[in-house]
Amino acid sequence: MSVPKPTVYTLPILRRSKVSAKPGPGFIPVDHHVQGRHVKYWRELAPGEKERKWSAFPQFPLVLSGDCSLWGPACLWLLDRARARPLHLSSLPSVAQGLRDYLGFLEDMGLAWDDFSSVDKYLRPTYLYKTHLQELINKGETKASTASRKMSAVIGMYRFLMSERKMGFQPMNPPWIDKEIGLHYRDNKGFGQVHTVASTDISIHVPTRDDPWDATIDDGGKLRPLPSEEQRALVAALKKLGNRDFELMHYVALFTGAREQTVLTLRWGHFKAPPSSITQWPFKLPCGPGTGIDTKRDVPNVFLVIPEFLYGWLHQYACSERARSRRDKSQLGQHPVNYLFLSNQGGPYYESKDDRNAMRGADEVLRRSSPTGQNLRSFITDRVIPEVRKTIPGFKYRFHDLRATFGVNWVLHCVGKEDAKQKYMLAREQLRRLMWHKHPTTTDRYLEYHEHMHHLEKAKADWDRVLLALVQSAT
Repeated sequence: MSVPKPTVYTLPILRRSKVSAKPGPGFIPVDHHVQGRHVKYWRELAPGEKERKWSAFPQFPLVLSGDCSLWGPACLWLLDRARARPLHLSSLPSVAQGLRDYLGFLEDMGLAWDDFSSVDKYLRPTYLYKTHLQELINKGETKASTASRKMSAVIGMYRFLMSERKMGFQPMNPPWIDKEIGLHYRDNKGFGQVHTVASTDISIHVPTRDDPWDATIDDGGKLRPLPSEEQRALVAALKKLGNRDFELMHYVALFTGAREQTVLTLRWGHFKAPPSSITQWPFKLPCGPGTGIDTKRDVPNVFLVIPEFLYGWLHQYACSERARSRRDKSQLGQHPVNYLFLSNQGGPYYESKDDRNAMRGADEVLRRSSPTGQNLRSFITDRVIPEVRKTIPGFKYRFHDLRATFGVNWVLHCVGKEDAKQKYMLAREQLRRLMWHKHPTTTDRYLEYHEHMHHLEKAKADWDRVLLALVQSAT
């Protein structure tokens, strides 16, 4: 019989409350089965909690031990993180999963999380866990980046426990030794700088190697611009598959450079007006906090620049019977703030941060997880990629790659037509605004990408010819 492992359980919503055996006004019912037992009670909100918006946290992860009990240290740290940044809860599940794996390691090894009595530091839980993660990396069973994330979660939890006096945690010996490392980078003026950050001797560092043939652009992740041949094959596949919703999602990304969370949180009311009533093109749609349209890291005061033909497609879809019937199935109905793209059941493909953080009534259905584009990614994996591979074997892409594709397309068709020496800075600033880059150095990667790959391929082809001539002359 296998021993139960630690798990992460997601609460639909976490509120400060006290248990009540009887219902009352505003009480939240709890009715479920636990290990074959029927459990039913009510939760009464603590005094004043009804008026405090950020005292409730939706989709809150809890770390449970193998016996299904709460692992207090981890849960308290997750709650502290939520209270510190109530609008940025999306990182909590990943942290909780890292702590779950650490707890699983401790239970397998028979170690106590707070036992740092060993004089030999390499026998303390944190050092043993680092060795365990390093072994997994060496065996190829986990990526260095994944191990680094898990170790960071463990360090963060212990830092919290040691810094909060109310937690009463004072380890007999230190869980690690702190140190400082210097990170080299270039500022927005191109000058080299060194930023000093705190690290530890149990942190797992991810090795980086510059690959001269790396056909990606670092823009919040490694993004691969699709060559023109792949773009044509992708569009052909989308048309053949005939799903207008997913087809338009791709077009928004290709023609505006929008990220997934922005595309999927567009509101249908923004495209309700016919194109003939729009007085200026391209259409500039405000995005970011306060607009209902998500941006990465809540970038404020930015605009999605939508060309007239794309707006026309989105308007036609927004006013179609297909979209109208899906809105009828959703809670917001035909209200203009409803999402532009909804599933056939009327649910959003991606729930915006504002909607996830909104307070819900006691009688409203609560979900244990929010949609974050899973259906779109499944459509790409299960339908689009297999269809394109019928003409381009080995083809693959991610939705975010369309953002990089937009940037490189813009460079090729706009910058390439200008005098590079005179227009470079203007083009750089235009593209930076279009793609919402904070640092112009990120924009430079798009401007330099095509020229870099072109020169690299030409140099290799020239050397291959020279080398081939040498080989042939020697035979």
